Amino acid sequence: MKVKKYTGNSLDKIRGVIVKELGEDAVIVNIRKNSAAGGLLSMGKKPMFEVIAAVEESADADSLDLSKAPVNAEAFDEFLKIQRDQYRGLRQSIKMLDEKLAEVDDRMSTMHIKTAAVTAAATQKELTNIHENWRPLLLENINKISGGNDPTEEDWHEALAGLIPTAGGILFRKSSGGGPDVYVISGPTGVGKTTTLAKLAAKCVLGERLNVGLITTDTYRVAAVDQLREYSSLLGVEITVAFSAEELEIQLRNFHDKDVVFIDTPGRSPYDTEGIKQIKTMLHKLSDKICTLLVFPANIRQEDADTLFSSYSVLTPSALIVSKTDEATRCDGITTMLDLSRLPILYLTDGQRVPEDIHSASPGLVASLIMPFVKTEDSVKLGGEK
Repeated sequence: MKVKKYTGNSLDKIRGVIVKELGEDAVIVNIRKNSAAGGLLSMGKKPMFEVIAAVEESADADSLDLSKAPVNAEAFDEFLKIQRDQYRGLRQSIKMLDEKLAEVDDRMSTMHIKTAAVTAAATQKELTNIHENWRPLLLENINKISGGNDPTEEDWHEALAGLIPTAGGILFRKSSGGGPDVYVISGPTGVGKTTTLAKLAAKCVLGERLNVGLITTDTYRVAAVDQLREYSSLLGVEITVAFSAEELEIQLRNFHDKDVVFIDTPGRSPYDTEGIKQIKTMLHKLSDKICTLLVFPANIRQEDADTLFSSYSVLTPSALIVSKTDEATRCDGITTMLDLSRLPILYLTDGQRVPEDIHSASPGLVASLIMPFVKTEDSVKLGGEK
């Protein structure tokens, strides 16, 4: 191998000399840029480049006379020095890479230990009411909050609250002349739809001084109509009964001067798909004018939540109301409903009093239902409490 060092202030000129002397097969081994000498006299001077180039030379070993072969000892030593420097740099880079990989391994091990510790700390009490799809999300949140330490009950409550969507109630308002806001109350039999409707109507009348109208389509139960008539009489609001989709449309047009209209629907078992379709048929002409709220009981079981939402999803509800928290000793289906519906919770109801026993939902309040061992300042009544 023939090795030679070149200097100059132009890399293009140096390359031309290398090609001329060593040929097109020459290889640039190293380039070093030397700044101009310091001091005032150096101002304006161009930097110098030092280039080492090499080229392979073929030779007949038998005929080669080593005693006459010219050897550029200085260039060869420089080449060896460069090779040693590059080798040391490569070794240092490999060492640094090894150290970084070891650091990553340590961090991963630490994270695994922390996650295992948190998982082990998650007793039946914390996870028993949590939908299985939410458990990884909950563990991820608790890791962030506790920092890998043993989480407290408040940590678990905060981690769960961070997953719960709520809308904090409805902002009822006066009509701007474009017709009333219309809310349809739907849900299975016995969840307290009519009482919930009355509580919302009372909020509008007593709290906001709004002009409210009530329409019931629950003509299957005489008691339901009588109950709603009693509430309307106490509140001083107008009530009508609709027996068909056409009558419902007419009644709603007659209420054009109202601020808010509530429509009560008949309760249907989640397994009564035909009955739920009839409700949909009753409402279908108003689909672009109404907001449907789905009421479900706080004590719904995980295995029943899937059926309930699957059946009532044909009504395209916009939000949820959790009822009868005062009758629930275990709320293990709420996270299932939230996971399936992807809808926010508006209100929680915890008794028969109108309008007192209804509360705007908040993540902390709902989390306290699911994890009753942590209370909030705005707690609702839970089954079993005095």
